[in-house]
Amino acid sequence: MKIRSKLILYFGILLVLCFSIAGILTAVFLQSASNRLLYANVSVMNENIASSYSSDTTDEIIAEMADIKSATGVETILFLDGIQVGSTFAEEIPDLTRAIVASEKYAVWQLRSESMYFYYTISDLAATGYSVYVFRSEELADIDRTGLFFAGFVGILFLVISVSVVSVFASRVFALPIRELAGYANRIDPQGKPEKRPIFDIEEFNELGRALQKAAGRLKEYRDSEREFLHNFSHEMKTPLTNIYGYAEGIYCGVLNPEESQNACKVIMNESEKLKDNINQILFLGRLDAVENTYKMQKVNLADILADAMTSVQIVAKDAGIELMFVPAEAECYLIGDAEKLEAAFVNILSNGIRYAKTTIRIETAVTYDRFFITIDDDGPGIPESDRERVFERYFIGFKGHTGLGLTITKSIIEAHGAQISAGISPAGGARFTIAIPKR
Repeated sequence: MKIRSKLILYFGILLVLCFSIAGILTAVFLQSASNRLLYANVSVMNENIASSYSSDTTDEIIAEMADIKSATGVETILFLDGIQVGSTFAEEIPDLTRAIVASEKYAVWQLRSESMYFYYTISDLAATGYSVYVFRSEELADIDRTGLFFAGFVGILFLVISVSVVSVFASRVFALPIRELAGYANRIDPQGKPEKRPIFDIEEFNELGRALQKAAGRLKEYRDSEREFLHNFSHEMKTPLTNIYGYAEGIYCGVLNPEESQNACKVIMNESEKLKDNINQILFLGRLDAVENTYKMQKVNLADILADAMTSVQIVAKDAGIELMFVPAEAECYLIGDAEKLEAAFVNILSNGIRYAKTTIRIETAVTYDRFFITIDDDGPGIPESDRERVFERYFIGFKGHTGLGLTITKSIIEAHGAQISAGISPAGGARFTIAIPKR
């Protein structure tokens, strides 16, 4: 269901509820108002009749009562000192003991006699001692309520029309911006020129527009990163494949002597090993990105992991003339992590350092109240400040044209442990990698 239809539906339900409540309240209000008007009308008219009596004797008052009945249709009963002395009722006089107070404010009583309702008031005739009960039947006492109910109907009708207009207007106010945002989202193209987002008067729609704009930016960045990755990956694959093909062709054509053929085979083997390493890194990175539960988290000793990583690269470092120095923290460093993957991350950093260091790589750990810190320094040429964020990108081409996925894999592993890694400059002027792992 579209949002406009939903809004109309919700406002329709609101309309029904408002109509029902308004109808009930209007009926109660009109009934109360009409009753008050009825009682006030009865009180005033009966008081006028009572004040019209001018006689002093019983017979004369009774005669006036008959005249008033013939003129107005009201019934009256005359009392003297609580004793009935006259009445205009042709039949049996109603039982006054069954009367109930209809309105204390206007001193009106209500009485049912057989199938007829009467409203009556009691008035004392001045200076005579007589009391006159003036009765009006329901027909005589009733007022014209048509105007009141018509006014109530008009009010409810106005409410219905108002809520309907508001619902239609609100549906348009909410539906049109969403339609524009949907069109903007459909036009997002990572290969095309960025489009300016629509601006609205409602801040929530602007927030949604900004979110879509950021998503479009991230999509373009991902697209650009993918292009760069494919370019760098093809470059990384091209060189060893070219070497393999060239030497294989030489062996096949027989243009190489036995010694050269042996060297060619060695080159082919080395280049094939590079290709295998690159493919394994890509597969490993793909597994890290695709599966979140591949990490076997357990309590591990950070010093042991670093020692194993140093052992893994010890031979390569010795061949390159690089000394590996480890300065552990005084306190033991136990953390929750995947030992195998953390070791792979540290091996990648150390391998990168061996490639650029001159004489030394220093590994140091430290402990604070909430984190473990690992710093790995080398005395090589260092990383330019402009490249310190980009060194973690896939196949970033660094100093001397070296590329690879090692640091990309390292960052993925470190962040999967809730930690952060950053590149900087070491005291010796070389590269420094700092890793901060939270205690858990």
